[in-house]
Amino acid sequence: MTYTTLSMSLPGHIKDPTIKIIYSIPDGIQGENHPSPGKPFKGGTFEAYLPDCEQSRRLLPQLESAFKKGHTFTVTADAAVNWDIIPHKTSLQGGKSASGYPDSSYLNRLSDILKSLGIQSPAATSKSVPFV
Repeated sequence: MTYTTLSMSLPGHIKDPTIKIIYSIPDGIQGENHPSPGKPFKGGTFEAYLPDCEQSRRLLPQLESAFKKGHTFTVTADAAVNWDIIPHKTSLQGGKSASGYPDSSYLNRLSDILKSLGIQSPAATSKSVPFV
C-alpha cells in the first residue's frame, strides 16, 4: 500500500487536494482461508481516493492497518483478488452509486466499518503525514 497527494480536488471537497492510494497485490498461492487453498490466485493493482482533509489523515493509518491484517481484499472463487468489506472510492466522480465522489457520508461510514473491525483511531495525525 502506497499513497501520494494529487493537486486536484474531489467533488464535494473542493478545498482539499486528493490522496491517491495504490494497493499492489502480487500473484500468489491461496491460503487456508481462501476458496482453493494451495492453488494460485491472480493479483492486481487497485487504486482508491480520499480527500486530503483531517478526517482522512486520521483514517489513512487505519486503512493501512486493515490492509496489513487482510481486511481490504479477498480471493474470489475464480482465483482473482477483489475488494472485501472495507468500502473504497475507486472513482474520482460519479457519486456514491459509482464508488466515487461526491458522497458526504463516506468518511463517516468508512470510520464506522474500521471501528467494527476493531481497527482503532491512532492519536491525531499531524498535517505532515509521510506520503510516498
